[in-house]
Amino acid sequence: MVSTENETSRSPVTSLDLLMELQGEQQSFRFLVRALAALLATAAVIAVGSVIYFYFELQGLRAEYARQAQLNQVNLRIVAGEASRQRESTQAQLVAIREENEAARRQAELSRELQQAGSPGQIASYKDRAVSIARGHILGKTMNEVTSQVVAMVLRADQAGSVSLLTNGERVLMQAALDDWGGQVESATVRSEFQTLLDDSSSLTDQGVGAAGLAMLEYRKANGNSLGWNRGCSTVVDYVNQAAARGLNEPMLLLWKGQCLRKRGDALLAYEAFSQAAKLMESDPEDITLEQSQMAHHGVGTTLIALAAQSQLPEGQDKNVALQEALSELRTAAKIRADRGSTRVGVAYTEENMGFIYILEEDWPAALSHTESIDNILPLAWNLTVRNIAARENEQALKRGGASREAVQEMRRIQNDTAMVLSLMDCGQIDKAELMRLLPQTYSDEVDELAAHCLVESGGI
Repeated sequence: MVSTENETSRSPVTSLDLLMELQGEQQSFRFLVRALAALLATAAVIAVGSVIYFYFELQGLRAEYARQAQLNQVNLRIVAGEASRQRESTQAQLVAIREENEAARRQAELSRELQQAGSPGQIASYKDRAVSIARGHILGKTMNEVTSQVVAMVLRADQAGSVSLLTNGERVLMQAALDDWGGQVESATVRSEFQTLLDDSSSLTDQGVGAAGLAMLEYRKANGNSLGWNRGCSTVVDYVNQAAARGLNEPMLLLWKGQCLRKRGDALLAYEAFSQAAKLMESDPEDITLEQSQMAHHGVGTTLIALAAQSQLPEGQDKNVALQEALSELRTAAKIRADRGSTRVGVAYTEENMGFIYILEEDWPAALSHTESIDNILPLAWNLTVRNIAARENEQALKRGGASREAVQEMRRIQNDTAMVLSLMDCGQIDKAELMRLLPQTYSDEVDELAAHCLVESGGI
């Protein structure tokens, strides 16, 4: 009975049942295939996206790496430039020592004479020479081992003798010069000695020498402060004028005055001072040093550039003629600098000023060529500024002339490179105020842009 019921409960499996079951299996399979396809598509999208993302990230890293590499290279150039500056400074000191030693060797005969001079009468015969040596020390012809012996010997004879060889003014002058040369006496003492000459002497000549001595001390101090007008340079001009009022017009005094006025921005007065100094040298070249000659030519050249840039040339003076004169003066100054023994860096200090002439002449290719030769020696702020301006102007000229894309891109590369170097340089090297005196006012915005980091460093002042 039970078995009959079990058989009855088992329905026969028909073809329809099999078909429906197969269809269900197919639907499940299709679902799985679609799900798998979706997963594969999602994975593919993720993979492609990842590739694209990492590609751009890699490109960004490459660009950043290239930028950092360029920055490192620029910093190395700046550091190398500073090392070159130090070497030039050391070389300048060695040149000064060499010149002093050479001057002493040229006076070997005088040294032998001094060794044989023993009697008061013999020593007295050196009095005029000793006074001249002391004056010369103040006026740019520094004493040496031999000439200082002449001054010291006459001073000792004057102090030890029963009859004075020297006037009071001569005595003070010689002692001050000797103290200054030796460097073993406090500068305050030397200053006091020159001040005594200026204030207490009855002779205008002695007063003039006192003013000249004070001008020498003030210029030395001001030069250590980059000729800051309110840190000594105004006083230099004042003392030089006092000396001139007392009849003392000497090339070195005029050179100091010109340097200070140039730094202040009084280009016309500075030009007149440098020109006057040059004329005095031409009329009496015997005792003129290479340093004095270099300063005069450099001063005339740079002040002519400033006068041309600011349209302040003396009436009747042609701009193009003035610029050619400036170029000649700077070339002469550079040659003298090289002849004295300066390194390529020292010569570049003078030659970089020629770039301003090419800017004023609007000779962009010449400016680019010149600034490149200077930049190959060391990075100089003024030279880089001129190079940037020349590249900007030449880019526009190339576009107007239908030049190739590569030529235009090269000008942009120069602009970017120079701007990067300038942005990393010390603002003291840029000296924007003095720089703008050598450029037309139309480039003020460009200079502001290149020196923007200086504005940030100064707090917007």
